[in-house]
Amino acid sequence: MSRYRNKEEKKQLYKKIGIAAAVLIVGGGITAGVLGAADGKLLSHEQTETVSNDITYNGKTYTPKGNLETYLFAGIDSPGQVEELTEYDGTGQCDVLIVLVRDRSTDECQYVTIDRNTITPVDSLENNGNYISTDDIQISLAHAMSLDHTTRAENTVKAVSTLLGGATIDSYAMVNMSAIQVVNDMVGGVTVTIEDDFTGVDDTLKKGETITLKGEQAEHFVRGRMTMKDDDTNQNRMARQQQYEAGLKTAFAAKCAEDNTFPLDVYHALEPYMTTTVSAKKFSRLALLMTDDKEDTSLQIDGTYSIDDNDWQAFTPDPDSLQQVILTLFYEEKK
Repeated sequence: MSRYRNKEEKKQLYKKIGIAAAVLIVGGGITAGVLGAADGKLLSHEQTETVSNDITYNGKTYTPKGNLETYLFAGIDSPGQVEELTEYDGTGQCDVLIVLVRDRSTDECQYVTIDRNTITPVDSLENNGNYISTDDIQISLAHAMSLDHTTRAENTVKAVSTLLGGATIDSYAMVNMSAIQVVNDMVGGVTVTIEDDFTGVDDTLKKGETITLKGEQAEHFVRGRMTMKDDDTNQNRMARQQQYEAGLKTAFAAKCAEDNTFPLDVYHALEPYMTTTVSAKKFSRLALLMTDDKEDTSLQIDGTYSIDDNDWQAFTPDPDSLQQVILTLFYEEKK
């Protein structure tokens, strides 16, 4: 049995009333807090919703940071541009999930990349958007529910918010992964070192070589997973994506130095591939912030990788690591 089930089969299995028999972790879901942590260290919404909104964790009291903006950027496995859907075509899952938090007072930016296989409470929806149930499944599936792109996006926002302890997501951008080629070539290509065997995926990507990715090479490098020779796990692909992000930032910054309206050009090029509540002006502002000389803080959620009883990949966040990320992003220790 393959670890990678047909996406239609996966989606339809989760959309049954008997979904609890197929999910990876049977638990309390939303009512129990993030991942329903049995040790009580992760605080549920009921525990944290006090008058002051302060929380206590490991004997210390934390208060919410003020003046934050929180964005969710997601790469969607749908091909081509965004089109109206009349039936489910097996695509629409999130291959990439990045949460960016900007402190408006200092312009400091912090971000965390969420593994697509993270197990967390996700709403299962009918194609028309009607609610079925909330179950602990891969967070990537949140965007595969419903046929309406806005409903898909909002369902993903809700799942990410739940994972992050109820954090408010102010805006989102869901971008079809085919747009990788567009942005890649607009910046003149992204330079990376090939550390994996892409034989049969893209024979122009030779292991050990440092090259500047062009056209389809960029998409193959960022998205390649199931047919990879050495390592077909999502964690290996995430490592590749992080290398690509670093190279893209360098190339993007060089373009912005030549022309500070370049982010606006990118935004308009992305529009046909994107479902978003981020304005062109805000996108340009964030892009320039992310490419300035200021060091941005990248956070990581540690956890355990496994294969579930249905042969699907799963990532279970470590409760302490997840809580520390939540505190770093959204709280500060009370003086």
